[in-house]
Amino acid sequence: MARFLSIEAESTQIRVGEVEISGRKGRMLQCFCVPVPQGSVEDGQIRDTKGLGELLRQQLNERGIRTKKAWFVTGSTRIASREVQIPLVKKSRIQSIIEANATDYFPIDVTKYVMSYIILGITGEKGKKGEEAEQKKAADQERQYRLMVYASPKAISTAYYEFAQSAGLTLSGITFTGNTVYQTVQEEYTSGAHILIKVELENTGISIIRDGKLSFQRNINYGMESAVETIRSFPQFGDRLEVQDALQLLSEKKWIYPSLDGQIGEEPDTVKSEVTESLRYLVGNISRIMDYYISRNGDVNFESIVLCGMGGQVQGLAELLTQELGQKVELLTKITRYSVPDTNKNEGLFLYIAVMDPVKSGLNLMEKTGRKQKEVKETLSGAWVVFGVGVLAAVALAVAGVGARIYQTHEQERLNQRIAEEQSIEDVYAAYNNAKSQYDNFQSMYAYTNTPNEGLEAFIQEMEEKMPSSITVETFSSTGSQVSFSMRVASKSEAANTLIQLRTFDSLSSVTTTGIDEGEDGTVTMSVTCTYRNPALLDDAE
Repeated sequence: MARFLSIEAESTQIRVGEVEISGRKGRMLQCFCVPVPQGSVEDGQIRDTKGLGELLRQQLNERGIRTKKAWFVTGSTRIASREVQIPLVKKSRIQSIIEANATDYFPIDVTKYVMSYIILGITGEKGKKGEEAEQKKAADQERQYRLMVYASPKAISTAYYEFAQSAGLTLSGITFTGNTVYQTVQEEYTSGAHILIKVELENTGISIIRDGKLSFQRNINYGMESAVETIRSFPQFGDRLEVQDALQLLSEKKWIYPSLDGQIGEEPDTVKSEVTESLRYLVGNISRIMDYYISRNGDVNFESIVLCGMGGQVQGLAELLTQELGQKVELLTKITRYSVPDTNKNEGLFLYIAVMDPVKSGLNLMEKTGRKQKEVKETLSGAWVVFGVGVLAAVALAVAGVGARIYQTHEQERLNQRIAEEQSIEDVYAAYNNAKSQYDNFQSMYAYTNTPNEGLEAFIQEMEEKMPSSITVETFSSTGSQVSFSMRVASKSEAANTLIQLRTFDSLSSVTTTGIDEGEDGTVTMSVTCTYRNPALLDDAE
């Protein structure tokens, strides 16, 4: 396969790899990071397409890289994903089925999104050899594709297209960070359960791979940003310390204790204490996701937990996670089928994992209109084929009209045979429509059983999953449509963070507070009133 550039844009840096895939193995010929100005990349989306494009063009020229084809990797939280199942149809029909049912999968305006998918597997048992025709047909109808469907805003595709043009590159495709990380390590973890934790500045991606299959994937809105802001708040590091400089400090010296409880055999250090404490939400959310997965898969034991992404550069983060998660957390440094060139001591495969093999799964979030050059080339090739066939047909007709008659008769027989062979598709489609109609009827019937009180269960579950254990709920009351409670937290900043977190709850439509009271001991009491989201809407969203 020809060489191509693989590029991941994060809020503080652009990671670039010149990649060459040969068979099942991949080799990164060159790799480097380009620091970017603050605000140029937000949530995986390029904001300053022209400025960053010129910056990337300059860096490529300085390194003598002439490769023009480029794949981009984005981890934007605006990209929605959902696992779905569809009947076992021809692969050429999967995309059309996905697009036809997109509104059932996502509560979005699908005209503003690019739909794509990967095949996770096939459910059901295959018909055994020797079965009667009808039994085999019934068995095959029970089998279904397991798909991970992605919906990406067209604005992301447009921004990357403009970015590639400004950098003098040809955009070949756009893929999703979580997917490309999984595809790269899939064959490394063919047995047992393994966790990959990709820590970036603003968010963290968690992937659980079990027996070589993607079993669970989540993004959390906590990363190294809180630690960076804590470092920047200390005057001893300068009044105008930039984010890049703060990250450099975290990578050069260990400013993190190996435990959230503080130093272990070390002298007290205010900076270390504050930086370590700032990571409590990150560690807590990772721990909750692990507990959540274990609670639903009681027989699981994680054979390994590996750290990658920007978090791999932070001194002491792996030791902190090891202590708090109760299991050894190691840095991702080697994958059998892939290699990276020698880099400085604070870079390696763990940093470039998302750009190792973005094309493996075939997932492409690029808007179809952005593939115009490729389509024009294919159209011209097709035109030459049609022209050649036309010439041959004209010669054949000129030589003998009888030959044309025989050809048409043969073609008619072939088409009739093809229609007979494809008759089963109509049965599959009818079965699909029947199942969907029954599902819609059941959903309508179930909607009459929903009451606003059902929101209480979902709300309590989210409280257990998302709220830190340090919060104390003092009073609690619930009506048919609202829940009111007062709680005590350690500080005003923690109260603000808690209120922000409550407003992300899927079970709530609104969150209000009547104010906060600060006690003499510095703790804060806050009263909150929350309105349940309509349970019927929650059911539809799922």
